[in-house]
Amino acid sequence: MKISVSILSLLLFFSMCKEKEVKAYSGYHLPRKNMIALLTDIVLAEGNEKVLHKYGYNTKVLLDSSYQFIYKKQNIKNWQMDSSFKYYANHPTEFQVLMDEVIENLNRLEN
Repeated sequence: MKISVSILSLLLFFSMCKEKEVKAYSGYHLPRKNMIALLTDIVLAEGNEKVLHKYGYNTKVLLDSSYQFIYKKQNIKNWQMDSSFKYYANHPTEFQVLMDEVIENLNRLEN
């Protein structure tokens, strides 16, 4: 359930970005496989943050450090993530297929 809320939030965010054409930095975006792994990790981190927040933990610092850990693990920079999100926001069909695979990854981890 928590995973679904995070995924729906991401989808809503990207659908709102489509109103105006947003350009990626110099046409750069992460390859599909890397973006799927990255989004899977991000959804897990955000789900973890929601659970800890529910129990009264200050999760702002935890979420920031989780993102930094994910970026380091995936060997990417903040601007690469931003550029990739902008690219996929402008390609909603491609993004939908990508998110379907993220959901499959999360389901596999759950089982």
